[in-house]
Amino acid sequence: MISSFASLDMMRRALSAQQLAISTTGNNISNANTEGYSRQRVNLTESNAFPSPGANAPNIPGQIGTGVDATTVQRIRDSFADDQYRAQANSNGYWSAKSDALSQMEDVMNEPSDTGLSTVLNNFWNSLQDLASNPSNDGAKSVVLQNGKTVADTFNYLSHSLTDIQGNLKEQIDVSRDTINSIASQINDINKEIGKLEPNSLVANDLYDQRDNLVDQLSQLVNVKVTRVESGGNASPVAEGKYTIEITNKSGQSFTPSATLVDGSNMTYHEISTTYGGTTSNPTVTVSLNGQTLPGDQMNGKLQGLVDSYSKDYPDMLTNLDHMAKTFGDAFNSVYKGSAGYNASIGDFFSDTSSAANFKVNDNLTKANISAGATGGASDDNSIAQKLSDVLKTEKYDFEGKGQETTLISYLQGTIGDMGVNAQQANRMTSNTASLMQTASNNRQSVSGVSIDEEMVNLIQYQHSYSAAARVMTTLDEMLDTLINRMGV
Repeated sequence: MISSFASLDMMRRALSAQQLAISTTGNNISNANTEGYSRQRVNLTESNAFPSPGANAPNIPGQIGTGVDATTVQRIRDSFADDQYRAQANSNGYWSAKSDALSQMEDVMNEPSDTGLSTVLNNFWNSLQDLASNPSNDGAKSVVLQNGKTVADTFNYLSHSLTDIQGNLKEQIDVSRDTINSIASQINDINKEIGKLEPNSLVANDLYDQRDNLVDQLSQLVNVKVTRVESGGNASPVAEGKYTIEITNKSGQSFTPSATLVDGSNMTYHEISTTYGGTTSNPTVTVSLNGQTLPGDQMNGKLQGLVDSYSKDYPDMLTNLDHMAKTFGDAFNSVYKGSAGYNASIGDFFSDTSSAANFKVNDNLTKANISAGATGGASDDNSIAQKLSDVLKTEKYDFEGKGQETTLISYLQGTIGDMGVNAQQANRMTSNTASLMQTASNNRQSVSGVSIDEEMVNLIQYQHSYSAAARVMTTLDEMLDTLINRMGV
């Protein structure tokens, strides 16, 4: 039989186990609104029964239970739910970056509006039509000159504004790169702390939460895969080990060789780097990790969204503006040379058509150099004004040198239309991935989140268990008091 003192020890351990469960419940309730906190539970197991098998075991009908042991305090986490959330966060990071960049582009282009390029070109066309109707009107000539300058100023503004935003995107790429490296360093530091605690049978639940929060942040920037590495020693069965983190492609597959960002086995990490190259019209960004180039067409996340916007979306729009400025400017100058107002010593109407950024009206032009008619034409000749207006809306040109001709206005409308379609897609995908990310977060919270109702039920259960164990201990105390102090008196 178990002695009375053994029964007292059984109740002592019962009180201790229930007290630990109550403390854990209190910790859960305290952190119910703490972002990234995973609820914890005490794993209660039966103590080893008495007697243990052996030759000297007492001859009793069967083994007798010896109570309960609180073996571990374990956090509740579902790695599959984590993977689902991080996959959606990664896609959302990419499309959010694209959406923000394209939204800024739309704000600059400002189409349709009273100040957009299409309106400015239309105003220029109207002024040329007015000049054609009133060839000798000095006021009409002044308006043509002024509207021409407005066209040039608009080209300049659009090009410079887009270039400024492109520069900001480059800075954001650098910030994202530094953030990735900082997170990798922090995860590596946590790995080291965990590597010290787990071999001594300690379960580092708070460190696990901190580490997973960092992985969540990292997953928005690049696609990652997490592998656990055991710490060894006397690690608890519920110990989660150290993390090895790889950067993977958008399908979640490892690169060859694997792009290891954090090495849990050796408790080291590697930093990613970015290298800029190419030309102004075709810039390149090379992302490397430990000397290995990561192919951009296989990457995902916010970093790649910024890279694509910097190296593709904005250069494409700037190139289209340059095509418009040069093709329109050269065609306009060609017709202008046949006007009565042309002066070879002064030069062309547009003095620099090399790019939208440099596009400008000849500083030496005055209204005296503006003429509706051709050289040697009659006073009421308006042929040149008509031809100049045709350059804007009627004549077709091969803007990109691909054998596809269209008018200036149609080319501009096509460029704006493509931008709108791309922005709409980015906005739609941002909304869709945000919704999927929220669903994945809710699924994860249903497993790891703290339910106050559930915790209160547990608290009542543990409280009554504690009270019952205390009552049994009181009963045992009374029995011992009777046995020791009252028998034989």
